[in-house]
Amino acid sequence: MKILSLGLDNSILDKNSALAQRVIEYNNLVDKYEVIVPSQKNENIILSEKVKVYGSGGGNKSAQFIKIYNLAKKLLREEKYDIITVQDQYYLALIGLKLSKKFNLGLEIQIHGWEKYYGLRKLIAKYVLPRAGAVRCVSQRLKRQLVSQFNVIENKITVVPIYVEKSRSLKPEPPKLNKEINNKFIFLTVGRLVKVKNIGLQIEAMVEVVKKYPDTELWIAGDGSERAKLEELSCELGITRYVKFLGWREDLDNYFNQADAFVLTSNFEGWGLAVIEAAGCGLPIIMTDVGCAGEVIKNSESGIVITAGDKHKLIEAMFKIIEDENLRKKLGANAKLAASRLPSEEQILELYKKSWEIAVTNKL
Repeated sequence: MKILSLGLDNSILDKNSALAQRVIEYNNLVDKYEVIVPSQKNENIILSEKVKVYGSGGGNKSAQFIKIYNLAKKLLREEKYDIITVQDQYYLALIGLKLSKKFNLGLEIQIHGWEKYYGLRKLIAKYVLPRAGAVRCVSQRLKRQLVSQFNVIENKITVVPIYVEKSRSLKPEPPKLNKEINNKFIFLTVGRLVKVKNIGLQIEAMVEVVKKYPDTELWIAGDGSERAKLEELSCELGITRYVKFLGWREDLDNYFNQADAFVLTSNFEGWGLAVIEAAGCGLPIIMTDVGCAGEVIKNSESGIVITAGDKHKLIEAMFKIIEDENLRKKLGANAKLAASRLPSEEQILELYKKSWEIAVTNKL
């Protein structure tokens, strides 16, 4: 099977990136797997015998999308492919649909979430998704939405969770970083600092938490467009000493192991990779009812699930986690068990293959 992939994540151009290493695993599943991603530089990288990546070139997004289309068309004219798979349900998906019709290919669209789902993007998604030969999504929640809101035929959908290396959960817990934080209760959050993550809700909740428990801190690992606003918010609320902005961290395992609990307050998530990583490390989890909530993190069983945007419920949950050691142990152990039951890397690769086969079967 020969597959052409259109993606948005140009970290794949770095051979040492996690994405590049993951795609190399496709080597044993396909005859050829080629990826085109937007980038300012026109380049191509050979990742393995069967896996190759192209950077589109182009000075801005519009130019890059045009170059992606033209390069894809050139490759498809030069060689027969079976499938075009698209890691986006908006503009790239529209390109994928056009190319799949022109060259009689199976079309697979990958869904990781609905960020920026408005305006023209919304119209495109509504148009493209029902016409795809296969749709691969990361959660049962997304599958239900695809069926009910986008009229995607259920048997075209394959649910494939994002793989997290399970070996991280087997690592022994290190000692505390230093004596200063031995008596601190640490809430940790990890992710891009963007509006949809609603990390400001956690900072606002900390105002009430530290009144009752002054030895509590919120650690924020990540960076993004909202960082300056979040730092300003913690300053305005007078809790800068309780909120630590860590920036992007490569050594996340260290911070997962230092934390006492993990918090996610997103207004939307397709899956919630950081939640699964925290669960794998045995952390008790508080999260909004998004992504893997209800599938992996079940309320009162493997975590505390609250309504998105509900500050009072968040404060209540944070109090519970601080006050009840037995609850922390129970939720952490059950979260770790739930994460361990997720599909293995081999099972996930087989699910990818299944989705590709569905795309071929349902050629337009």
